[in-house]
Amino acid sequence: MILDKIRKLMGLGAIPDEVAPIYKGAKSEKEALELLRDARRRDEDRRNRALEDVEILQGKEGELMEEGKRENDQNRRLGLARKIKDVRWKVEEIEAKVENIFNKRIRIYKEHIASLETLVALAEEPLPSSKQLEEAAIKAKEKREDLDKTVAMAEGMSLDKGAEPVLDEEEKAILAEFEKHDDSKLEQDELSELTRKKPEDEFAKLERTAKKKEKPAKEPPKPQPEDEEEELE
Repeated sequence: MILDKIRKLMGLGAIPDEVAPIYKGAKSEKEALELLRDARRRDEDRRNRALEDVEILQGKEGELMEEGKRENDQNRRLGLARKIKDVRWKVEEIEAKVENIFNKRIRIYKEHIASLETLVALAEEPLPSSKQLEEAAIKAKEKREDLDKTVAMAEGMSLDKGAEPVLDEEEKAILAEFEKHDDSKLEQDELSELTRKKPEDEFAKLERTAKKKEKPAKEPPKPQPEDEEEELE
């Protein structure tokens, strides 16, 4: 059962031999996960010890190399060369074991541990109750209604020249005030235009007429001195 789940989850045709025995010995996904983690830790410890052995052997190789450089006897040099060869062979053997066994198994363990962690997390996650599902459905409905209102408002604000906008009473009153102001401004503009276009000679004529009305009447002529003497005689 566990093997089938892992195959489907990881898209595998077959379970690798490195982990198949672990799955067969586990009673649940959680137990298999713990077994895989233990196996990974064991191989990581083995790999670390093997790498420590490599460092020791490489140090020994360096010492033998220095000794061979100082040695003058050819037989001794030959013996040291054979020892160095054996050390290098052991180093290569350990490095091959680390790469082909420990590293390979650790990679497989990590992949299956990640997949099992997903399965265990999904299995342990509690299912939502009927109340939680109902609340989620209500919230989803409210969000849909809000979305519908938003869409309706956006459609109402779109520039549709073929459709007349729907106005309420307050909007109509405000528009009437706009039109009243427009009519008043139009009358003022027309009056200003007529005044601006009146001929200048007509203004001059009106001005002269006004001045005549304001001029005082002429006084009778004063009598001359000769006329006064004739009257005395």
